[in-house]
Amino acid sequence: MSLANKYRPQTFDTIIGQTHITEILKAQMSTHKEMHHNYLLFGPRGTGKTTAARILAKAINCLDSHEGNPCNKCFNCQTINEGKTLDYVEIDAASHTGVDNIREEILDKAAYPPANLQKKIYVIDEVHMLSKWAFNALLKTIEEPRDNVCFILATTEIQKVPETIISRCQVFNFKKVDKKEIGTWLKEICKQEELTASDEAITLIAKISEWCVRDAVKYIDQVSVLWNIDEEHITKFLGVASETAIKDFLKLIQAGDSKTIFEKIDDIHNQGIDLNSFAKQTLMYIDQIFLEDINFSTKIAETFTEIIGNIRYYPYPAIVYKVAIHKYLSKNLENIQK
Repeated sequence: MSLANKYRPQTFDTIIGQTHITEILKAQMSTHKEMHHNYLLFGPRGTGKTTAARILAKAINCLDSHEGNPCNKCFNCQTINEGKTLDYVEIDAASHTGVDNIREEILDKAAYPPANLQKKIYVIDEVHMLSKWAFNALLKTIEEPRDNVCFILATTEIQKVPETIISRCQVFNFKKVDKKEIGTWLKEICKQEELTASDEAITLIAKISEWCVRDAVKYIDQVSVLWNIDEEHITKFLGVASETAIKDFLKLIQAGDSKTIFEKIDDIHNQGIDLNSFAKQTLMYIDQIFLEDINFSTKIAETFTEIIGNIRYYPYPAIVYKVAIHKYLSKNLENIQK
């Protein structure tokens, strides 16, 4: 089993970085007074939307919940966990975009009472991918909800979800998870798996995951084959650079020696570091040091933004770097020489 699945939260209390949501859901599940028929969870990828939807489905049907958390031991919780009930349906809207798909998978079956659970639960992931006609068909069902049916919709792009759908849902905004919280969680996983990981390596993984908990755990899983997780192994296996490498590269640019810079670009590429990821990492680092030299940070950030925008169109990414940095040096040569 992958670490992402092994350590996937099974209760609201184990979801990290979303207490503003989990506390509300726990309170609802504890009292059952304000339980809604339709939920819409939105936010960046890998922040716990689908995980929360599964936990919510169990909490709604749990026979022995504890302070709003599902017990994960009763018949209802176990059948959902094991995927052995037809009363819990989870579909990916990206592959079920049409009205016929929605009608066949959900709408025609929603009219029937649940066979085992107290409520039928329909989780539609990436709901923004549904067609206009599929949304219209779904609207007819959720605007007149049945007591024994609950819809949980999840999306990364809420702006693409019709207002008519949003207005009939209780909406929860998942936020990006703080790097420190991700780091603490990664350290706990490493401890449980008896893996050795340096603080620098954990910090680097938390940064390159871009607030995505799922990706961070996946990176730990990839590098864990070596048991010793350090910056060198992360660079080798994930194709990312250390903060020191980024800092040194920016110093070369500030010095203005184009020959040395271009040689360094080739060296970074030959190390197996993904140049697209390197550009993103560099922008993240520039954001951290922005106030130290606002003029330089502004101009070099524009250069790396240009690199990210162009790199996908070139078969040789190193040349994109060289062209963009040459343009930067040409424009700022006088300032650099001073």
